[in-house]
Amino acid sequence: MVSITISKKGLMQRIGRKASEAKVLEALPQIKASVDKVEGDEIYVEVTGDRPDLLSVQGIARAARGFLGIEKGLPKFQLINDAKRKVIVDKSVAKVRPIIVSAFVENVKIDGQGFKDLIQTQEKLTLTHGRRRRKVAIGVHDAAHIKFPLTYKAIPKNSPIAFIPLNKTQKMTVEQVMREHEKGMEYGFILSDKTHYPVIFDANGEIISFPPIINSAKTTVTTRTTSLFLDVTGTNFEACNAALAILCQDLADDGAKVYALQTGSRTTPETEPEKMPLDAAKASQLIGLDLTPAQISECLKKQRIETTAKGNKIEAHIPRYRTDFLHWIDLVEEIAIGYGYNRFIPKTPSIFTIGKLSGETMLEEKLRDLMAGAGFTEQWTYILTSSAKHLPGEVAKIKNPVSSDYDAIRSTLLPSLFETLEKNTHESYPQKVFEAGEVVVKDEKHHMRSATQKRLACVSAHGQANLSELTPLITQLGKALGKELGLKKTEKPHFILGRCASIWHLGREIGVIGEVHPALLQKMQVEVPVVALEITV
Repeated sequence: MVSITISKKGLMQRIGRKASEAKVLEALPQIKASVDKVEGDEIYVEVTGDRPDLLSVQGIARAARGFLGIEKGLPKFQLINDAKRKVIVDKSVAKVRPIIVSAFVENVKIDGQGFKDLIQTQEKLTLTHGRRRRKVAIGVHDAAHIKFPLTYKAIPKNSPIAFIPLNKTQKMTVEQVMREHEKGMEYGFILSDKTHYPVIFDANGEIISFPPIINSAKTTVTTRTTSLFLDVTGTNFEACNAALAILCQDLADDGAKVYALQTGSRTTPETEPEKMPLDAAKASQLIGLDLTPAQISECLKKQRIETTAKGNKIEAHIPRYRTDFLHWIDLVEEIAIGYGYNRFIPKTPSIFTIGKLSGETMLEEKLRDLMAGAGFTEQWTYILTSSAKHLPGEVAKIKNPVSSDYDAIRSTLLPSLFETLEKNTHESYPQKVFEAGEVVVKDEKHHMRSATQKRLACVSAHGQANLSELTPLITQLGKALGKELGLKKTEKPHFILGRCASIWHLGREIGVIGEVHPALLQKMQVEVPVVALEITV
């Protein structure tokens, strides 16, 4: 949850007179903006992490207008192409901070509360959606002090070019900013491994921004500002474009004119709605209601999503400021929200059941008992892993990882077992460790292009470890699984040639067993032989 504070007066003015204060406050929790408390004119709101578009009073008002039926469908937004202004993107930023999107905004009215709201939205977006500016950083500038065209390029970290950073009065180089400015010390970790730093120059050759660290004092926004230049830099285009779309929609909702700028090879922001198909009957069944395509369309329109329907098929047009749509099931949630959770009639379960362990869990426990009886110690590790621990192309990677340590979903259990051996070379041998758990493997035939499997893996490390040690275990596993297992000679990475076999069942390969190659043992600094096994259960 993300905490923000908004003005009750500002919220009600934006929603309009068609809804009472009590009705609005009752609606907010239903649109993922729970009210924590109300003190005078301030409303303290907790926004769910999947809705960065609700991190502003404009965004909450926009969602509330739809939910309350005041204004439905896609929000009004006129984007004007600006032929006069552009941002040139130099190829030098490709390895530093490659993405930039931008926009120009006129007819901006910023009073004291508006300034406070704008800064809060900027900070909350970069903190959450932007992963503390690592993935997305936002620059908001008073455009009256900027001469176009602008150039986004990387300069050496020891460049003598200096500028006056925000909240300072003396010129500083980018290296000094990183070392001495409070924002440089706070966010310098993002560029700590770079030899060049990204900056934005105006037509006069002056630095107006040093993203993702600090803007120039020259373009400071005040309550007298009437036009804005927005720059969003980062590492992922869709994430940057979504952040820019959120800001532009917020400003447009307040009556500003938004201009799209030629930014490198793109014209940004890109605001064409994302289209996603939906089967009305399937959606209705999942929700547990008998809704017609027209009723489903009405629910989606209340969520500010436009629709076109043909028979039982619906095409949803999702605004680009929404970042939480990965699959059509997300539309089903929007239908339920638009319908109103408070309208659902509670139903007593019609089937009496007695809780018990599932067959899958009972099988896992049986395998765990078998491995423990064979002298192995169990380990539990995360299903998220680092792609660096696996072979190239082997794992399903996460699109927006928080950390490179957890940027993929494991496709095999053995790397985590090898890592355990590597971290315990100071302990005595034998070391016999196993793990049972889920992995995700690539499968182009599956509708998600990946499939989840249950696997069991083990390693045995000691002076006499060899293939024949684990071979009897294959027979025991076959009995536990109720499968007739066989072995065939094979070649696999990380195993010694001629000392490795694949495990087969009904003509299908389901596992591998073998002696670990000395090259891998040397890399792990393990000085004794290791035999390993992994099987799909």
